[in-house]
Amino acid sequence: MAIKGEKEKPSKRTTNPGVRVVGGRIYDSSNGKTCHQCRQKTMDFVASCKAMKKDKQCTINFCHKCLINRYGENAEEVAKLDDWICPQCRGICNCSFCRKKRGLNPTGILTHKAKASGLASVSMLLEIEGPDNFAYQKKPKLNDDSREGSSGNSDSVSGTDVEVADVAKEKKKVVGKSKKAKATHKLKEEIQFEAQLPQGLSLTSVSGIVIPTEEAGNVFQLFEFCSAFGKALDLKEGQAETVVRELFSCGRNTRRQQYCSIIQLMIRLLELISQDREMSLSLSVSDNSWFTALGEIILQSEVLSNEFPPETFKVGVAEYEKMDASRRLKLLNFVCDESLSTWAMRNCIKSQKSECKANDKVAKQKAAAAKEKEKQLKQKLEGDVAKAIMKKNGAPLSIEEHNAILSQIRAEAKEAHDEMMEAKGMTSGTTRICDARRTEPIMVEDNGLVLWKLNCYKEEPNFLLQDLGTFDGLCPHEEWLAFKPEHKPDIENYISYKRRKVMQTLKNTNVEA
Repeated sequence: MAIKGEKEKPSKRTTNPGVRVVGGRIYDSSNGKTCHQCRQKTMDFVASCKAMKKDKQCTINFCHKCLINRYGENAEEVAKLDDWICPQCRGICNCSFCRKKRGLNPTGILTHKAKASGLASVSMLLEIEGPDNFAYQKKPKLNDDSREGSSGNSDSVSGTDVEVADVAKEKKKVVGKSKKAKATHKLKEEIQFEAQLPQGLSLTSVSGIVIPTEEAGNVFQLFEFCSAFGKALDLKEGQAETVVRELFSCGRNTRRQQYCSIIQLMIRLLELISQDREMSLSLSVSDNSWFTALGEIILQSEVLSNEFPPETFKVGVAEYEKMDASRRLKLLNFVCDESLSTWAMRNCIKSQKSECKANDKVAKQKAAAAKEKEKQLKQKLEGDVAKAIMKKNGAPLSIEEHNAILSQIRAEAKEAHDEMMEAKGMTSGTTRICDARRTEPIMVEDNGLVLWKLNCYKEEPNFLLQDLGTFDGLCPHEEWLAFKPEHKPDIENYISYKRRKVMQTLKNTNVEA
């Protein structure tokens, strides 16, 4: 435990970290050679100076990247020369140490500036614009020593230490507040930009079926139900579309009762309900039994009893045949809703939820395995690099060998990383919502606009807008609107804008509280 007032000792660096691959460079603490310019000990190809100093050869090396970027010289070419002299021995070295010895400031990174100016190297840039026109200085760090007053300063006042420390603390607070203020100001600026939903188009057809605009909501209700519970009800693929097509083709259903898809689906659901309620009904498509059973269920629920009084179902199927497509669809959706309270359907929902949880667990396990695989691959690649170096008895790799190894590392690492990201994508967000759960709108506006993304609607951009008009009336006018594929970015921007606005409102409320 450190005593108060005592400086904590810095942690010791690892003296032999081994072989590492970082940022496209192979670091090797044992076999690597240190570049005089960047002072990194890597397995990059280096050019060694051939100059003699006091009967000994100069020990300075320059890696191929520094040599080409800072001085415009090719390392492999100069390495073949018997009389090549390094920039340091020539007195033109622009590394930070050598510049400081000459009374100049370090230049910092100038490679990009040199290339942007059309020059081959940093050395040429310094030669043209002057060696003293570039200066990079690190920001001084405030430490305990710098805060102490100097004994040789006659202007120093007692208590300077405390004042300096307090000023530093105040500055730190101001900087912290300014950063938060900038972030908040940026968010406010984004929110001030009023994002707008693109103009929607009235829905006149769904899945290629022409329907009345006012019936779009009822059609989507049926499609969502069949999409979620089609497997549990043993429905054929496209059966919901067949039902809607029969309802709205030629304005009336022309098929015989026993071949009518809507009646077959109705009977399937009525049987489910009657079994659950122990009604002991025998339903058939060839008589009035199913229609009579439907009347009994409506009478029990009292949901549609005003619109479909009991006497409607005493007349027989002939009364059903007089109904238009809208009323028939309303009856079918009613039976769909009633079936959800049955034991069989509740069990189906429970089963789907359990399956979703199991799938999420498997997805998380795959993500963890993929992450571990990526980690192991990285270690394996570093081992492969070490083996490649050992085969050359510690000799530096040529640029071609170096690039070949890096290409292999990048390719295999990318494959492992992509596999991990794919596995993570399976677990993105919170627990996945099962299909049996009620579909929730993406956004509900005060002006009666509701934005949806339904499972049953696959046409791009997959967004639907429900316009309920005003909420004042008991039965508001409803209209469903679709969007063009090119509207997708605008819709996503609008959703993002609205969510940021809600977050900002909540944040302001918390601050005021």
